[in-house]
Amino acid sequence: MALEMRARCERCETAALPPGGPARVCSYECTFCEACAAVLGQVCPNCGGELVPRPRRAVPAAAATGRVGIIGVGEIGRALVDGLCAGAGEPPEILLSPRGSRTSAELAGRYPNVRVCADNQDVVDGSDVVVLAVRPQDRTEALAGLRVGGDRVVVSLMAGVGIDELRRTLGSGVPLVRAIPLPAVRERRSVTVTYPAHPVVDALFDGLGGALPVADEADFGVLSALTGTLTSHYGYLATLTAWAARQGVPAEAADRYVRGLFQGVARSLGDDSRSLHQLAGDHETPNGINERIRTTWFDSANAESLTEALDALLADLRRSG
Repeated sequence: MALEMRARCERCETAALPPGGPARVCSYECTFCEACAAVLGQVCPNCGGELVPRPRRAVPAAAATGRVGIIGVGEIGRALVDGLCAGAGEPPEILLSPRGSRTSAELAGRYPNVRVCADNQDVVDGSDVVVLAVRPQDRTEALAGLRVGGDRVVVSLMAGVGIDELRRTLGSGVPLVRAIPLPAVRERRSVTVTYPAHPVVDALFDGLGGALPVADEADFGVLSALTGTLTSHYGYLATLTAWAARQGVPAEAADRYVRGLFQGVARSLGDDSRSLHQLAGDHETPNGINERIRTTWFDSANAESLTEALDALLADLRRSG
């Protein structure tokens, strides 16, 4: 007998759980979203059994989303196209705006299901899901006069632009969803935060590594601020590599070692049975070299400085939204 793929979380009753997306189940098929399962301590409140990851069912992107239009084909737009076209099964038809014409033309030449439209309205008219991937400061020009109606769903990737502001700009009652995809959607390995939950949008991002719908826009803003730390991580790795090179290690060898070192860390993050503090402890020995660097460099003052920077960023995102 096939596993019953229940479509909604039994605890919050709002999170959509498409067959290809993440969910937690007990042996009796009680089904919960990842956020609620974490609150429950991975224990089913009905039977007391363990909540484990539900197997994902393959859903072709074309069937899940229909035609996808992307307005603004920068780095994230390109990554979305690559990810949608690289998966198993038939990819959706993808319509691109002429904005970023060189990139759009390159993608249309590479993938037979991708074409470049005459203008942004042409993208909207031909799409079931419209992705707004323009820079926030360019939104007035890109969205001016755009008519969005019918059964379309609009997905905004614009940081700091809230649902209410976007609805005023578009003057439309169609469903609006905010999302934070990262470049790793290209490899279909990025968890994408969405608000509010929408079955079509969550199915789209489930096929690109997973959707993480959140309950309110305030939570979305907090997770959006966290994405602002991504390039600092790369800067940290570059600093380690440069330090090793100054000590006489060939730059190529230093780069290779640092990459390998932190690829291993990334793999350990896939073990969600251990907290981040537990993972840190597993990599330390008392009075060892890892503990020394952590306590002398990333001390309470540095942690507070990072917290203050995130607080300031979140305040700016809330003001602009």
